[in-house]
Amino acid sequence: MSDFKRKVDIQSVPLFVSALPVLQTLKEAGHEAVFVGGSVRDLVLGKEISDVDIATSATPEEVKSLFSHTVDVGIEHGTVLVLHHHDSYEVTTFRTEGTYQDFRHPDSVTFVRSLEEDLMRRDFTINALAVNDKEEIVDYFGGIEDLEREIIRCVGNPMERFNEDALRMMRAVRFAGQLGFTIESDTFNAIRTLKANLERVAVERMKVEFEKMILSPHRALAFKAFVESELYHSCPDFKEAKETLLKLGEFPLEKMTITQAWILFAYYEQLTVPQLRKVLKDWKSSNDQISTILTGYQILLARLEKEWDA
Repeated sequence: MSDFKRKVDIQSVPLFVSALPVLQTLKEAGHEAVFVGGSVRDLVLGKEISDVDIATSATPEEVKSLFSHTVDVGIEHGTVLVLHHHDSYEVTTFRTEGTYQDFRHPDSVTFVRSLEEDLMRRDFTINALAVNDKEEIVDYFGGIEDLEREIIRCVGNPMERFNEDALRMMRAVRFAGQLGFTIESDTFNAIRTLKANLERVAVERMKVEFEKMILSPHRALAFKAFVESELYHSCPDFKEAKETLLKLGEFPLEKMTITQAWILFAYYEQLTVPQLRKVLKDWKSSNDQISTILTGYQILLARLEKEWDA
């Protein structure tokens, strides 16, 4: 296990700069505090950052004692929302997690003082990075190397990570599409082995990841991994749709909308309007979304019928 550090420039990113006083307040009180997660990954990759998260050795009560304005947004899991000036930041205590009986939520959470223990519970190495106020990246699990090699790899044992939260399997596929990365072989094989566990995940959570796959800049990579891992078998109405899913990934449209994707899915699957409605309901789509997609599909069918009759 390596402890590799690399300097980065957080001063050039306004979101980090505005959050630094929160980090420094925690440090001045004798606690360890770092930026963690996707924002650190995107900082290293030079991508746009939408928010920052802070992890600390301070307990929730210690965090609350240091700031005059806080909100308990997930205090049972160690998360306190700190309101600072006109911004808000999620500050979460370093923690370890117990077993996951429901494949989503830990049965227990234990607060710890070790950053390494906290990062050990995260899904992928590229998301298990931290950066401190000295602009040093802390990398215990080879996340920087995996970013350089452009691979998605679980922290530790992938079977354990996916048994903790089965949705992580779809997240791996989605990150492949989002970043243009390849899923590392042990991680990929674990997805194939545990794919049936995805059926235990709420469809609403699957839908979020599936729609991010559609919108990802490397959509073909995501859908290829989705199909080759056979993860699609565990999604509503997809078991017999292998070729259609591959066509969606390869469709020559640089930026595809959610509506376009479902219309294409219906067209390739030769669905009737009522059949498409059922699929969308199975995927827990909103009434507004269903209406928009069905209208678009009906327009497409009418145009095709007109062309055939011409």
